[in-house]
Amino acid sequence: MKKPALIAAGVSAVAGLGLSHLYLTRLEAEVSGGTKVSVLVVSEDTPIGAVITEDKLAVRDVPQAYVEERNVRASEAKKVIGVRVGGGLRANEALLWSDLEKFSEHTRVLSALVQNGLRAVTVDAHAADFDGLLRPGDRVDVLFTTPGKDAEGGTTTTLLQNLLVLSVGTDLGRRDDAKNGDSSVAGRVGSVTLSATLEQAQLLTQAKERGKLGLTLRNPEDIQLVEGVPETSARDVIAAKNRLEWRKPGNAGGKVLDHVQ
Repeated sequence: MKKPALIAAGVSAVAGLGLSHLYLTRLEAEVSGGTKVSVLVVSEDTPIGAVITEDKLAVRDVPQAYVEERNVRASEAKKVIGVRVGGGLRANEALLWSDLEKFSEHTRVLSALVQNGLRAVTVDAHAADFDGLLRPGDRVDVLFTTPGKDAEGGTTTTLLQNLLVLSVGTDLGRRDDAKNGDSSVAGRVGSVTLSATLEQAQLLTQAKERGKLGLTLRNPEDIQLVEGVPETSARDVIAAKNRLEWRKPGNAGGKVLDHVQ
């Protein structure tokens, strides 16, 4: 009687370990953005009007959560060979359907750039003071600053992270003049449109009514979300300023010792 019981206990333990491993694997996949999807990138700088050839393409694996409908999958490489690009691309940039002249006519419509389940929401262009260098396809974090009642009031927090820029003003895709900071393009920028979930869109709308929004630009390779970012207040700025003043030469206590015995 003992032997069957031991076998049953062993089987239960193995099954439990298997389920635990499966759960941890799924959890890790969710935290990292899901399973990897192979998408196409350009392997070298590709000027406007250039024809896509096989040697100009490379493959990059991207977490599913960060893959858009505009991304050209590696399995669709044959469809883009021989097609001209409508805007210049830099080496290692993701190839999007909206970059290609043959497919751009129907993709350069804002609603077509919004992924299923997501929404497009706008913020004032003054929130992104990048002198016209911000462009569609970039990713940004959103900062929220509340107004203070006095000189030491108000706080700034990181409201949302890693949001995709769908459009900058009327620019829905990559263009060489926007890349080079052409003032005629920058001058037409009235708003920045971001891709967000419905909850994030509601949060941004409330934030616009209650304070000031700012955008910080991310490296396109950086998709990590930073947890527990502390808020910054006017007092923190004053304290930092006081520390800098204290360190200036000639201030009392500001002398730096070269060596302490």
